[in-house]
Amino acid sequence: MSGAPTRRALASVFALAFLASCTDSGPPKSAGPSNDVAGAPKLARDAGALLLQASAYDYGLAGALSGQQTRTVAAARYGTVMRGTATTISTFNATVLAATLDRTGPIREKLVPLADGLSDLARDGASYADGGDPAAFARVITDVGAGWQRLRDLSATLPKDDALQNTIARGMSFVVASKSSTQSTITTGPYTSAAEAKQALQRMGSPLNGSFSQTAPFVVRIGPYADRAGADTASAGLTKQGVINIVTDDASYAFSRSGPLPNAELWREPSRVLEVRATSRKIGLSSDGSWVVTGSDDGYAALFDPKGALTALPQGYAGMSVLQFSVDGDHQTFAVGGQVVTFLAVPNGQNIGDGMRFTGAATQMLFVPSTRVFVAASTGSTGLPGGGPGLIGGRTADGEPLGDPFPIVTPAAGARLAASDAGDVYVGTTSGGAFDIEVFRPGTDSQLRAVARVAGVGTALAVDRTAKFASAVTDQGTYRFALADPKTLTRVGGVVRDVAFAPDGTLYLLDQTSLVAVGQDGTAKWTAPLVDGRRLVTGQRVAVLDGTDRLLVFAPADGTAEELGVGGTINDVTMSRDGRVVGAIVDSRRAVLFTLP
Repeated sequence: MSGAPTRRALASVFALAFLASCTDSGPPKSAGPSNDVAGAPKLARDAGALLLQASAYDYGLAGALSGQQTRTVAAARYGTVMRGTATTISTFNATVLAATLDRTGPIREKLVPLADGLSDLARDGASYADGGDPAAFARVITDVGAGWQRLRDLSATLPKDDALQNTIARGMSFVVASKSSTQSTITTGPYTSAAEAKQALQRMGSPLNGSFSQTAPFVVRIGPYADRAGADTASAGLTKQGVINIVTDDASYAFSRSGPLPNAELWREPSRVLEVRATSRKIGLSSDGSWVVTGSDDGYAALFDPKGALTALPQGYAGMSVLQFSVDGDHQTFAVGGQVVTFLAVPNGQNIGDGMRFTGAATQMLFVPSTRVFVAASTGSTGLPGGGPGLIGGRTADGEPLGDPFPIVTPAAGARLAASDAGDVYVGTTSGGAFDIEVFRPGTDSQLRAVARVAGVGTALAVDRTAKFASAVTDQGTYRFALADPKTLTRVGGVVRDVAFAPDGTLYLLDQTSLVAVGQDGTAKWTAPLVDGRRLVTGQRVAVLDGTDRLLVFAPADGTAEELGVGGTINDVTMSRDGRVVGAIVDSRRAVLFTLP
């Protein structure tokens, strides 16, 4: 492991520093309490944070290794986290080294062993990350337990700190245990190829429980056996057949866990994982994130209840492009489709109302809570001028048709839609070299009213929930204005990929290489770097799909980024209306949900 000092190295540095202080020609230093480590309370809290994260992730990995389904952490993700932890420990130990030089006292005597033990944790965590060796994970569990004991000993020498004591109590409540046993395995070979190893295994015959390696060295492994005697008996039988073999004894590990679920500590890890139909590429969430619907390329919509049970699998036309739930009410419904959008009941997935047929695939669909209507937009048949007009259609929550102004004809490129909590629907279309923004209230207005005209070809439109501000993106830049006074139209940035308002009114601008937060006063609050920003959703935090396999969430106050443990290629991202649950389709076969703190 690079970066983290080993226990011997750290102890040697402390010893050399002590000898240097003994030979210093300067005046003798007091050994009283006044010469003890300064800043120890903060160091103790930092160590507590390190151990708390390690305890929570140990809990998650132990669950995954023992086949549990809730609050688990995959081995690869655990390895990534532990590599980061090793780096943090290296920084922590460098700080401890500087703080303890030329210091003596009871605090130093407790702090140095704590730092040594964290070095062991960093080494063993990195060892598991490199090879997935269960013995290394067993050592990590021991390291963490010892770390909590040393931190508790240190805390006894410090002023009373309720927050630190709470951290220690919570971390030690996540009980993770390992149990090892010895199992015997027979190995034969090596052979020249995997095919030869396979043939050798077949010649040995049943009831041998064996396997052969697919990569060099090509060997056959038989077992494991519960005891050495059974392995020796089988080995003797193979020897009589002329098969040269060897019996080896290997440690086998079983892991268990108990205590409360570390929801607060593992919020970056999936709170739910659902196996969905293959080739699923779209996901929708109910307003509180409890119900999930996924859409697959072959036209199936899979509906899952809050417990993860599949309750409906209706089939529509191939190519799901939009999925949307109604806001929770007495009769929750959902809408799915592409060129044809159908409306279905929760939980049985039965068709209700009348579907909507478009000239091209639907590109966007909203549910407007206050008026309880679905509104969807599509391009023309080709999306290009001359390929036929686009359409905007509307249905009630139960799929019943709505009167004027529906259906709304748009240019072939279609429309961009946004809605406010008051029930107004905003429509942006491009014609005559400008992006025209109009508004209407379904069920009340029979015609659209002009709001603003923005120069350029429009690509995105957003309205905050209170209908105070709007933002539009065209090929000439990104603009923001007060809906009550379109003359306030101001260019706030260059051309970006997407814009969205958070519930607090902050406007987020997503570009390929950055995410910018613009406050309600119109000034930039912070900018965060990205590698390849592709998708933006907002709620309690803003979430960004960065590339194809990184899902980042940002703290609203300062833009601090946290990576969610997705574990694969991300096909689609969404967020529940209450802003608490982020959902993603991963590897076209898993729906992965995260509950934000």
